Amino acid sequence: MKIILLNVFLSSLVAISGCNVQTGNSPNTANTSNAAANEKPAAGTASPTPETKPEAAKIDCKGLSMPGKIAIPKQTFPFDNEPFKGSCFATFGSKEDMLDAKDLPRGSTFHIFKDGKKVYDLPDAFDGMGACWVEAISFDDLNGDKLVDVIMAGSCLSARDSYPQNAVYVNTGKGFTTDSDANEKLQGMKTAKAIEDYVRKHTKEFFK
Repeated sequence: MKIILLNVFLSSLVAISGCNVQTGNSPNTANTSNAAANEKPAAGTASPTPETKPEAAKIDCKGLSMPGKIAIPKQTFPFDNEPFKGSCFATFGSKEDMLDAKDLPRGSTFHIFKDGKKVYDLPDAFDGMGACWVEAISFDDLNGDKLVDVIMAGSCLSARDSYPQNAVYVNTGKGFTTDSDANEKLQGMKTAKAIEDYVRKHTKEFFK
């Protein structure tokens, strides 16, 4: 009788032990799946998205020169627009009218340079007056023809004080023109933004 009971006890012990081993080795797939689904990447570990960079080569507008002129770097800019793609819009002052390179850019004139060489002269915005200079230049398509025009805010010296002398250069697709009669409507305006706003409202006066 004791032998039978001992065999039953041992059999039960083996069965229980076997169940525990099987349970320990069987992965709980449901729990693992849920844990993976709820897992979130740590902050700051996401792969950065590459930025799109312009492919156009940088236009070098340094070191430009003209006989009898002083280059004005602060009013010289890359001009990557038709009809002078890959060029520089360059401002020069007159050596005759300026005291030195640090003086106001009196006798300001505007030119297009490409590969270090002058390729185009813009019309004189000051009607030959040497005591005039540029204050600011901006570029924008003022009449929606997809050609970038030039807005020039300038000043001229009178007997007692300076006064605004402004101009708009219209991009024709082949070069630039300016209308002195239309420019008279801009006198008194002191910023390129004010000039731009006026021209946009009166395009027929400037684009004929």
